[in-house]
Amino acid sequence: MYKSKTLPFLLTVFFIALGFNFSKAQNKGLYIPLNIKKSIDDGVRSMDGKPGPNYWINHSDYNINATLMTDKSTLEGTENITYYNESPDTLKTLVIRLYQNIMKKGGVREFPVDTKDLTDGENLKSLVIGGDTINVNRVTTRYSRYMSPTNMIVRLKNPLPPKSKVDISASWSFHIPEISTIRMGNYGGDFFIAYWYPQIAVYDDIDGWDMVGYTGQVEFYDDFSNYNFNITLPDKYIVRATGDLQNPSDVFQQDVIDKINKAKESDSVMNIVKPDDYKNGTVTKKNGMNTWKFKADHVADVSFCVSDHYVWDAASVQVDDSGRRVLTEAVYPDSTPNFNEAAKFARATIDYLSHQLPGIPYPYSHTTTFCNKERGGGMETPMMANDGAPKQRGRAIEVISHEICHTLMPFYMGINERKYAWMDEGWATFFPTEIVDSFDPDYHYRQNEVREYEQQAGYEAELPMIIPSYSYKGRFSIDAFYQKPATFYYQLEDLLGRDMFKKCLDAYMKRWHDKHPIPIDFFNTFSNVSGEDLSWFIKPWFYEFGVPDLALKDAKQNGNNIDIIVEKVGNIPTAIALTITYDDGTTKSVNKSAREWKDGKDSVTISVPVNKKVKEVKLGSPDIPDQNRENNSITL
Repeated sequence: MYKSKTLPFLLTVFFIALGFNFSKAQNKGLYIPLNIKKSIDDGVRSMDGKPGPNYWINHSDYNINATLMTDKSTLEGTENITYYNESPDTLKTLVIRLYQNIMKKGGVREFPVDTKDLTDGENLKSLVIGGDTINVNRVTTRYSRYMSPTNMIVRLKNPLPPKSKVDISASWSFHIPEISTIRMGNYGGDFFIAYWYPQIAVYDDIDGWDMVGYTGQVEFYDDFSNYNFNITLPDKYIVRATGDLQNPSDVFQQDVIDKINKAKESDSVMNIVKPDDYKNGTVTKKNGMNTWKFKADHVADVSFCVSDHYVWDAASVQVDDSGRRVLTEAVYPDSTPNFNEAAKFARATIDYLSHQLPGIPYPYSHTTTFCNKERGGGMETPMMANDGAPKQRGRAIEVISHEICHTLMPFYMGINERKYAWMDEGWATFFPTEIVDSFDPDYHYRQNEVREYEQQAGYEAELPMIIPSYSYKGRFSIDAFYQKPATFYYQLEDLLGRDMFKKCLDAYMKRWHDKHPIPIDFFNTFSNVSGEDLSWFIKPWFYEFGVPDLALKDAKQNGNNIDIIVEKVGNIPTAIALTITYDDGTTKSVNKSAREWKDGKDSVTISVPVNKKVKEVKLGSPDIPDQNRENNSITL
């Protein structure tokens, strides 16, 4: 036979090219909207899931001085901001968020508000941009207007060129709600303060200025900024906040400082302050009014909590090989069910996030869980959580862990939760699974999440998850933001295997930390790192209407083999779990990942070796969503 010298060369080139294409797998079957395509074409993002060579993100420096008048439930403040335009665009306008206009009479809200809490909104007293004083009392002038109740758009007298900055100053005040505490408020004299200062909105490569107003449903989208903020209030209160306290000796008595320092080195939970300590005057310095000075660099937002009688527990956990430790705190009313363990649950969460999934050392100095005494549920800001008080232990663990997980997503990752709530709420629902199971396995955390998704799947109002989150209304938004994406992540982990799943997640977080990832960045990163086009799996889960629904079509035993036909009735691919029961009552389990559906088949035949007569075959598991479980059993 003739041996061509060129054939081996060509084959080598072919297999190199094949390997290259495999390692650079992209989701070729996914629709890319025009504004996102433009960003990719401009080199800001890329189809391999990495930030492009021209990626940019804007940021600010904030210096805030605020006074909390606890007796009047009012906060007033002044701030100086330096805003940096890193974009290639000349900005002719500036968008300022005035979050507390959500409480304005006649405002747009997605949560019910008691009329006693309605006000004139955020009282913006003064605003100066680049030396130009804005008439804040005439917001319909050519220089400023409201695009939505919480967004103030200011036309700049001097447009802001690329790679330049502008100085802004403002003063403001607002009444802190006492009844309708939407994510923050006055909880009977204890305060959690968020959405509290005029903030520069995000200007990005996808939409330009973020014009989505805050209505209480979808939450955060923030740049990474540096904060120095001072909180002045009566001296009987303690303050915990995002970032690090800069003047502990000015506000705390030495015994409290010593306990904090000890907790920073302790694996065991210890008490820092108890109610009697306040009564005995051994907690704070007695100056009439105390000013608490905090510093937080490169964070998405800041918040703080205030109390004059809460229990304060703390421990710490080592998060990396350097020995760095993170303080895990809980502040709560005495005798609150389950919160005597809250600092322990917080510690376990930080430990898990740092060493298990995602396996990235927790990046901040502390996490603080504040209990607002109300019913279950919570709300997050960087390093801080405002949690309700569920009576069920498993639910309490879930809430505490869920809100802490948000420090990574959306905040560490810069996710636009207003448009893509599933990109953070889904992960914050997924991550606590093994944490909750470790403390309360009888709570059946994953099964609860899968069941809740299953109950919502397929209804008319259940929209595809890729639709921007601000378009969702009503009860189906909970499913689309929490249970359905968490179930997708469970299925994705099963499909890829734990090691590859973790490798993809690690790459995604390292690529997009400090930036603003969008869905296609997440999808393309997982395909790129796993080396396979996952669009066949992603598309039905995110881009299509439909349900997960598998059925047993047939099962026949032929001697020492049984052929089982599983039909994919719904369009959403899931794993397959089979239980084979023999005549003697013993069972055999067979599990297949969703990869069985990769080729677009509507049914698959699974051949299983058996050594006894089969009595029954059952399909399904409470860990796998299945909209109709009535067609999952065959008796032979």
